[in-house]
Amino acid sequence: MFFNSFFVRRPEGNIVVDPLALSAEQEALLAERGGVAWIVITNRDHERKAREIAARFGARLAAGAQEAALLSGPVDRTLHEGDSLFEGATILELPGGKTPGEIAIHLAEHRAAILGDALWGDPAGRLRLPPDEKLADPLAAVLGLRKIWALRLETLLVGDGACLFAGADKIIGDCLHARRDVYVNRINLDELTGKSFSDVGGKYEATSYEIGLYIGARKLGYRLVTLPPGKIFCPLHAHAAEEEVFLVMEGEPTIRTLRGDVRCRAGDVIAFPVGAVGTHTLVNTGTKPCRVFMLGTDDDNEVCYYPDSDKVAVDSRDLILRAAPSLDYYDGE
Repeated sequence: MFFNSFFVRRPEGNIVVDPLALSAEQEALLAERGGVAWIVITNRDHERKAREIAARFGARLAAGAQEAALLSGPVDRTLHEGDSLFEGATILELPGGKTPGEIAIHLAEHRAAILGDALWGDPAGRLRLPPDEKLADPLAAVLGLRKIWALRLETLLVGDGACLFAGADKIIGDCLHARRDVYVNRINLDELTGKSFSDVGGKYEATSYEIGLYIGARKLGYRLVTLPPGKIFCPLHAHAAEEEVFLVMEGEPTIRTLRGDVRCRAGDVIAFPVGAVGTHTLVNTGTKPCRVFMLGTDDDNEVCYYPDSDKVAVDSRDLILRAAPSLDYYDGE
């Protein structure tokens, strides 16, 4: 297989991931492009020439928190799940692999990720896991890789083997589906990791548990939401393309609609068709936390309208505009 290392050019300092030995030509090229500020080691087996190159360019070293103690010397920074390596680059920890604390780097803007040993690009155009005998916990390794699958990547850069420059999401899914000892399209609610948010001074506050992306859902989105008493999940809105349904699992939330408020209880199923008729928001008017399972279609042509603030959101939150004043088709032309 090929063995790869990666150079990330950054205005505030270039980064090299899992560096291999440099030829004189490569060393001169790195120097010409501003040298190396940081070297990231994804796992202990990919320390490679990190210390020699760090000494050559005065670079600092970073590694996963669990891997750092296993390297040949100290590092300047330990990296944990969710850390920002630089703007737009997030660290993911991958359990069960060849080493205890392998990390990956997610480059969200580019729909790309950099992996060390967690997946091998072999044969070219496909992926496989390292042999089970090399893995600390094969089952945990497979399930942990659902973090990568959930990113819906286009590009996957791997330390070993051939990189994928298109269609990575399907190829990752094919690799995980090939395992007969684990059904990767199943997850239990007790396995979910929540992300909490609090916005507008705590008015909007909840913990959201992504489900669908981790188990291969691509046409439907599912999540579980826990909402504290007195909090709102999101502003009042209507969908132009995506239909939703809520299942109240615990508590007594209220659904605010254009037709009035609807007090709900555990077991209620509430549909939100597209258009004004499905305008809604979720408010916990009860005295205890509520739990709601949310399911909806996923449509690239989605537009949301927010009647309280007269806003329009195009393609989720990528572009948010005032809906008024209405402009003539030829305005500004």
